[in-house]
Amino acid sequence: MTLRIGVYGGSFDPVHYGHLRPVEETRARLGLDRVLYVPAYHPPHKPASPSASAHHRFAMLALALEPYPDLVLSDFEVARGGTTYTIETLRQLRAQREDAEILLVLGSDSLAQIETWKSFRELLAEFRLAVVGREGFTREGLALTLPRDVAERFAPGGARPGAEPSEQTIYWGGNAPVTISSTWLRRAIPAGENLSESLPASVAAYLRKQDLYRLP
Repeated sequence: MTLRIGVYGGSFDPVHYGHLRPVEETRARLGLDRVLYVPAYHPPHKPASPSASAHHRFAMLALALEPYPDLVLSDFEVARGGTTYTIETLRQLRAQREDAEILLVLGSDSLAQIETWKSFRELLAEFRLAVVGREGFTREGLALTLPRDVAERFAPGGARPGAEPSEQTIYWGGNAPVTISSTWLRRAIPAGENLSESLPASVAAYLRKQDLYRLP
């Protein structure tokens, strides 16, 4: 039986519960065997460099993923350095894991921007997508705003990737929409706000110890 491995990239600046619980929910609902977290060394879709270094972002992810045995950390892009585009990462990982199907895991907010991604139509032709819902970016809304040839790839709600090829290659995780964001956290941390509902205690402790995001 072919393994199904999701690949979830991003800056994770910092990682928070919105990167964890909904992804695990999506993994289970769509029948993925595991999800590989691939923090970017330098995210190609963000003009400014991440606030925390790749070293710190990787370390925080390692702490955050400890309670999730099916969510696995990869240093593929961090070790490579520079800017790596998603399609390059997916192709490299596919070449390394010929025994597995590689799927892209992404938030619905990122799917809304898919037209800005390098070689996005090639990506959609080569890989299936597992979408984690984010507040304000619904399946119905994106079906109206994305190009028709992209929206036509949307699988029905509740559908899971099967063994047979299909023109419907974008699957929806059905999770409760993510409302928290790293952008909000980077403002909340120096303001001294309560972070207990936003990120794991181990990550909060690391932030304090390393004095990241100008935490008082």
